[in-house]
Amino acid sequence: MNRGASNGGSQRLDIRPAYAVATDHLRRAIHLGEFKPGDKFLPERQHAEQLGISRVTLREAIRVLEAEGYVVVKRGSAGGVTVLGSQQSSAQLRQILRARLDELLDLQRFREVNERLAAELAAERATPSEIAELEATIVDLEQSANLGEFRQADSEFHLGIAAAARSPLLHTAIEQVRTAMFDVADALDPHIASTSPKAHRRILDAIRKKDAKAAGRAMESHIKRTSRELIEFTDE
Repeated sequence: MNRGASNGGSQRLDIRPAYAVATDHLRRAIHLGEFKPGDKFLPERQHAEQLGISRVTLREAIRVLEAEGYVVVKRGSAGGVTVLGSQQSSAQLRQILRARLDELLDLQRFREVNERLAAELAAERATPSEIAELEATIVDLEQSANLGEFRQADSEFHLGIAAAARSPLLHTAIEQVRTAMFDVADALDPHIASTSPKAHRRILDAIRKKDAKAAGRAMESHIKRTSRELIEFTDE
């Protein structure tokens, strides 16, 4: 008797509607800084074609994002879908992070392990063009004028290292954790904006020298500092 087949056949498949998948995709792009506050989505027809979904599905996804406060929709020739910045005050963000502190610190510990490994592998595998791209993200970080630009440059650096590590599973894990840490970037931007470029340069210098151990240590130190700043912010 094949019990596995019998049990598997009795389970219902949970198939999510297309608009929910599209919503997750767009929300993730905002969390990773691919869309910055003030950016506009493509016109509806082009955007739907780009995503490979119907215009009706895209509209439903945008309605969800609008209800969640991620975007604002304006009608007319000068309208469109515009990405919003954080609508919460520092005090509100502090309250949110305080309630999520255990979860966020657990995510930070996950980052310490996985991003340390990514940095070590990148030191062994990064190409000259990838190193040049990482350097460009640091320049962008130093020159960022607002939270959106900061978040985009920061994400490009960390995901660039994950890509250079040549491990798709590791890259997926790092990307997922970064989306879950979205609120932290909003809250800690004033605290980490001055220290992140220096930390990123230490990591990149070790990668450029192909010093895997130094790259891993520098990455772990960078993430631990963010954890300390998160604790200090919620204690205020």
